[in-house]
Amino acid sequence: MLIPGKSVPELKIETLGYGTFDLDRDHGENGTLVINYRGLHCPICIRQMGEVEDALDDFAELGIEVIMISTDTGERAGQTVEKAGTSRLRVGHDLPLAEARDKWGLYLSEGREGTAEAPFFAEPGHFFIAPDRTLYFGWTQSTPFARPSIADIKGGIKYALDNKYPPRGTYTGPIAA
Repeated sequence: MLIPGKSVPELKIETLGYGTFDLDRDHGENGTLVINYRGLHCPICIRQMGEVEDALDDFAELGIEVIMISTDTGERAGQTVEKAGTSRLRVGHDLPLAEARDKWGLYLSEGREGTAEAPFFAEPGHFFIAPDRTLYFGWTQSTPFARPSIADIKGGIKYALDNKYPPRGTYTGPIAA
């Protein structure tokens, strides 16, 4: 389980056209937004990819590097980017399923027969990570629906940075019965 204020796993992932992304090296001045998308089969993800690209300049002004990643192959990721019509967004591919589940806490789904879904894939996750590779906040979902809007994420990051707001959800001690 990822805990705000604690280190997140190492993330080194191949990208389309940008070489290897390394979270330890390629973070923004104020951190990194890592968004896991479901894959080529997901129209919500394709729409979100366009929304994220449209917000890249806003994130850059906040000092935030952004990457979208998936468990899809490079070929499927390329098709997703083509469908989304994006060109500036860094997109990583081939995140191992075991790493997605066991290190990042993402839910995994099995593709449904007769659909364009991959045989197995990770469900959405959004992680804002501080430059020291600690989790500031995160969302994981078991369905493609009701994910946080990019505007809400942007606003939350801006508020946290402007107000030196501490990460929440950090308590891991005992709970009184």
